[in-house]
Amino acid sequence: MLNRVCVLIRVYNRVEDLVNCVNIIRDTWTLNDYFILLVTNGENDGYLIPESCMAKCNKVISVKENIGHFNGNSQLLHAGMEYMPDDCDYTVILEADTWMYGDQLIRKYIKRLTDENAVWASAQFFRYVSNLATDIAIIKTSFIKQNRDIFTFVSTPEYYVANYLTGKNYNFIYITENMPISLPRYVRRFPFAPTGRFFTFENSKMVTHHIESLKGGMDEKKRDFNMVSKTDYFKNHYPNNGSLKILVLRTVKLISYLLPYKGWFFKTKHSYQEV
Repeated sequence: MLNRVCVLIRVYNRVEDLVNCVNIIRDTWTLNDYFILLVTNGENDGYLIPESCMAKCNKVISVKENIGHFNGNSQLLHAGMEYMPDDCDYTVILEADTWMYGDQLIRKYIKRLTDENAVWASAQFFRYVSNLATDIAIIKTSFIKQNRDIFTFVSTPEYYVANYLTGKNYNFIYITENMPISLPRYVRRFPFAPTGRFFTFENSKMVTHHIESLKGGMDEKKRDFNMVSKTDYFKNHYPNNGSLKILVLRTVKLISYLLPYKGWFFKTKHSYQEV
């Protein structure tokens, strides 16, 4: 019998990303029974979810007002929290532009969370200070329901979550397959280096691009997804120089691991605020 897992997807205006994200989950996530809970706050601004996409979700919540970037993120998570099924021991929070082929990684980290008595698993976004990514995270559902202020971000979410968990003595796990994300500023000047951060993750078969930052837009994102998943999931989207891109990606990631960050020498504390 498959374990039931909630997937809370949040979206404002990335509707095309969302459609692909939901399709990928329904087509390739097969190791658990997934309850897709979609929360959107773009309806009032004209970002309507297609009926065909909503039909693939178990529950759709529309929040009428978008109250801003970080606050809107918090708003969506709080709205979805009310509808997480009690029979889902774990919840995956997911942004609509985060696409992952297959769910082997989810099964792996659910097992680790259980075995290690931890409540949260996600990547380390910035390497020089304790922090946790929120674009995709696997969380114990009972922890969320008992700690509702975990999603009341009063600072950058990545810092807030890590310091909240540390301050309350909860264990968390880094998803290393989704790392590194950031890279030293001086590495960004290298030829072919990503702009600001990594968006392609070969080890987890995941891409997280914002399509407006890609010269080829959505088509390029689909090609990169086929490249890291080693499939032709998106038909007629064959990677251009895929082997070379993977080699460059691996090289730049290796360099980012080996070269120092200034934060290794100048530590900054980011705290959370009780509300």
